[in-house]
Amino acid sequence: MPYVPNTDRDRRAMLDTIGAASVDELFADVPAELRTSGDLDVPGPLSELELLRHMRKLASANRTTDDVVSFLGGGVYDTVVPSAVRHITGLPHFYTAYTPYQAEASQGTLQSIYEFQSLIARLTGLPVANASMYDGASAAAEACVAALAVTRKRKILLSATTNPALRAVTKTYLGASGAEVVELPSRDGVTDVDVLGDALGDAAAVVVQHPNFFGLLEPVAEIGERVSESSALLVSSVDPISLALLAPPSAYGAEIAVGEGQCLGAPVAFGGPLLGFMATTRKHVRRLPGRIIGGATDDEGRRGYIMTLQTREQHIRREKATSNICTNQGLVALGATVYLSLLGKAGLRELAVQLASKARYAADALSHVRGVKLRFDGPFFREFVVELPFDAARTKCELSKIAIWPGINCGCYYDDMKNCLLVTVSERHTREDIDTLASALEAIIATGGTA
Repeated sequence: MPYVPNTDRDRRAMLDTIGAASVDELFADVPAELRTSGDLDVPGPLSELELLRHMRKLASANRTTDDVVSFLGGGVYDTVVPSAVRHITGLPHFYTAYTPYQAEASQGTLQSIYEFQSLIARLTGLPVANASMYDGASAAAEACVAALAVTRKRKILLSATTNPALRAVTKTYLGASGAEVVELPSRDGVTDVDVLGDALGDAAAVVVQHPNFFGLLEPVAEIGERVSESSALLVSSVDPISLALLAPPSAYGAEIAVGEGQCLGAPVAFGGPLLGFMATTRKHVRRLPGRIIGGATDDEGRRGYIMTLQTREQHIRREKATSNICTNQGLVALGATVYLSLLGKAGLRELAVQLASKARYAADALSHVRGVKLRFDGPFFREFVVELPFDAARTKCELSKIAIWPGINCGCYYDDMKNCLLVTVSERHTREDIDTLASALEAIIATGGTA
């Protein structure tokens, strides 16, 4: 179908229908400095050869994690993607598949989603998991929506040590619902359990991240005990690889577990696509958004799969639906399924041990650099925070000149952490990579902040 632009009459009719006076009012939530005004500065048409050369020139300006030593993390990790994952997800019958509405024609896709759900349930210790969550942040927001519906209360307690993206997305999700989102303060880098107290009385959920944004292990046993004394639900956002070492969310009373699955065999790819997951107890299964795939056998004993617990509201009465998630993240979930199947229980534990030990080595190496210290003393997994003698943004800029991305500037999210870097290690990092970062940081400090 050819592209047909909207006429002024079309625009007026649409604006009248949604109750907006103008297009500017429709996009009022987008900051003015981010909105384009006037004509776009687009050059004239190019030949195919000219266009290819132009695109190659633009692409050559990018630097990827193959070109630098990267210690970036904070939820999206530069993980090793096994060749088998790339091969299987690249098969046409998987990467061209979309929503498997016709079960009789989509058994392969349905089975792969079923296996993904089974693996997530096993990791989290919760009996029911879903599929088709966009990312870890929106999964947490959807968990809050479910908790509001279950408890019929209107307040969410959200720890300040959760990922900033998770907090921002959750606040956006709940912004028009009338629900109140209250941030729980931290102490020594973890959730301050003492502030829960009376706040639990009218709370629908308490949302924590374990390990948290700083890589620290939260006092989840104590938090779970406090929450269990109220009617609130404990929502735990988890790193799936950490669950090979740490107790599953079910062990400390979490009724909903969510997380980001990108680290399970998906490339960084400029920040996407990502993969959210969610698991819960059987009593809350009807509140799960996205899709749930069920397995059964027919009269002849043959195994079959189908989308189950699907309500009509999901498809035709969206204002009454549990969620309006409809895009299928099945291909990324398939990659995670293949990844976990390849590693197995022993391999996943070995990877988790490797991440924990490399992070410990990196923390020791950096904290021995004069002027650098660990910001927090607690145990951590995969990532940790170092405090520098000067601005972290400047440090990042200088180190990038010598092909090192040292980590995330915590000052972008926490006003009192302008001199702090969140440093992340992955299985790709060698001892030499870590020592290179320490040496480069030492040189920068010795010269007063220049590479």
